[in-house]
Amino acid sequence: MVTIRGKSRFDLFLYSGIVALAYYAGAKIGLAYAVVGGAISLVWPSSGIALVLLFVLGFAAAPGIAIGSFLANVSGGVPVAVAAVIGTGSMIGASTAVVLLKRATRFRITLDRINDVVALIVLAAGMSTAVSAFIGTAALLGGGRVSVTGCAAAFVKWWLGDMMGVLVVAPPLFSFLAYSNPIHSATQTIEACALTLVTFWVSYLIFGAPQLAGHGYYPAALAIFPFVIWAALRFDHLGTSIATLIVSVVAVWGTTHGTGPLAAESPVDSLVRWCTFADVVAVTGLLLVAARDQERRVYKLLQAAHIELERRVQERTDDLKKANNELQDEMARRRLLEEELIQIGDQQQRLIGRELHDGLGQHLTSLGLYCTALNQKLQTQGHPAADDAATVVGLVKQASVMTRRIAHGLDPVAMEYGGLAAALRGLAETTRTLNGVDCVLRIAPDVDLLDPLMQINLYRAAQEAVSNALKYCNGQRIWIDLEQTGRMQTLSIGDDGVGIGEEEMERAAGLGLHNLRHRASLLGGACTVTRNHLGGTTVAISYPAPEGGPGHAREIR
Repeated sequence: MVTIRGKSRFDLFLYSGIVALAYYAGAKIGLAYAVVGGAISLVWPSSGIALVLLFVLGFAAAPGIAIGSFLANVSGGVPVAVAAVIGTGSMIGASTAVVLLKRATRFRITLDRINDVVALIVLAAGMSTAVSAFIGTAALLGGGRVSVTGCAAAFVKWWLGDMMGVLVVAPPLFSFLAYSNPIHSATQTIEACALTLVTFWVSYLIFGAPQLAGHGYYPAALAIFPFVIWAALRFDHLGTSIATLIVSVVAVWGTTHGTGPLAAESPVDSLVRWCTFADVVAVTGLLLVAARDQERRVYKLLQAAHIELERRVQERTDDLKKANNELQDEMARRRLLEEELIQIGDQQQRLIGRELHDGLGQHLTSLGLYCTALNQKLQTQGHPAADDAATVVGLVKQASVMTRRIAHGLDPVAMEYGGLAAALRGLAETTRTLNGVDCVLRIAPDVDLLDPLMQINLYRAAQEAVSNALKYCNGQRIWIDLEQTGRMQTLSIGDDGVGIGEEEMERAAGLGLHNLRHRASLLGGACTVTRNHLGGTTVAISYPAPEGGPGHAREIR
């Protein structure tokens, strides 16, 4: 918008002269179709021209509207006083339209919002033109150019003419100011030329064909709407405004010549029909293109929201990946720490086992020899305490056996020399010897080729499971199986006892299920407790197999 604030008087006169000249040119076109008093016309482009110029040049150029209207009316034979009042009314009407649009609705000349189109229709084309029509009709009434009985009809015709100018002329001018050329390719150029020619041709057939003169077949006028819709969908505001203008020009030409479905016996009735039709076409095109623009904006907003959502999702995904990597690193560090703790605990158990075997075990052995010698001496002497000495000898032997058993459990010496297989073999032999339970060990070839930490975990898990079987299952036989299936190895300990389910083991205290599961997790596997076909319990620890293929199990007793 060009501002006049701070301009010189010459600029002010220049802009007012431009406005006056433009209004005068439009008024002369309209007065050529004057229907009442030589000043009321149903074709009044000047109302649309005045609205656009006030938006562009500002209110300081408003006097140019009054001057242009005054000169046009005086040149048409209207008395000077009446012409002056009409000019003032035209200036007030256009200024009222600009004030209402700017202050009430924050109107934008782009007409890309439905609110803007509605404001143009209601405030500019409806209310403000009513102001100028009322002042102009009152001036004609006071000047004796309109009778009292014809005053209402004159007002309506003036109002319709001004409304036509706002709805038909203002939109293309706004579009020229607000938008660049909507044609961006040779294909669009051909399409635009075709649309222009077809619209003009169809308009001529409807409104200019002599065979339709005076028939009043209004549905024929509806054939023009597809072309207005075509212009709205393909060429936006500028195309719609030009198409509407072409239709209006051809329609007014044909109607004034008595042809087309809008033609009537009275020229005034013909122009009223045409004016109403032109307003409907203009409103339809404006609303359609505004709705399409609004749809585009919503689509762009949705696209932007979609892009923003994808960006945020990607950020959250990256954050989750980072957190997952940190968690995996933390789990790896925790696993290393657990492995170190297990190694330290195993070393401590072995140290305690060696102390029991080399220290307490030797003392108990010496004590047993001494008690045996004492028993023999007392028996030789026939001392009454010989029986008590024999009892002490038996208790010392039992203590020595228990110490050796605990020491072997804490320090599986066989693992240092024969690996996991030798340690499990020792566990089976100890179970048979000390507990009187038949224990069978079956190991598939090469499955015991594990790193030392995995061997320790498997051995301790086997100890825990065998101990539970001895304590709770009351069976006569125990199986220890170490086998490989595909890429998984399984250490299973089963018995033929009374059996215990996983739910019972979950509820039972001291069975060590959590310890077994923890050791299985350290191996990267899982621990399951099931009832076997003999009615007993089978504890199985499955874990990924190291390098090496599966073999056939061998039975070791």
